[in-house]
Amino acid sequence: CLPGRAQDFKCNPNGGQHELNACAMRDFKIADRKLNARYKQLMTSLPAAEQSALRLEQRAWLKQRDPSCQEEVKDSEGGSIWPLDYFNYLAKATIKRTNELHNWAAKS
Repeated sequence: CLPGRAQDFKCNPNGGQHELNACAMRDFKIADRKLNARYKQLMTSLPAAEQSALRLEQRAWLKQRDPSCQEEVKDSEGGSIWPLDYFNYLAKATIKRTNELHNWAAKS
């Protein structure tokens, strides 16, 4: 279940809170698709030993991402702005990780 029922609304940057929440959720989904594409691309370009290292690193990152985001936005929890805060933070963390994957390839 998605927080704040953001999935029930369409994104409208000039709309009300629920529509802004939907925009944040959309932005996170876009960032997540880009991360997944970059991860898959990187995995296919690496030798087996480096694939294993990247897989372990990615799993560790994923395991901490959501709890870290929840901690960052705990002050707005329970409010109508919480989904906006949460999905914005998820998107930022995901974009940062995608950039790290670009750098990961460069250091390999």
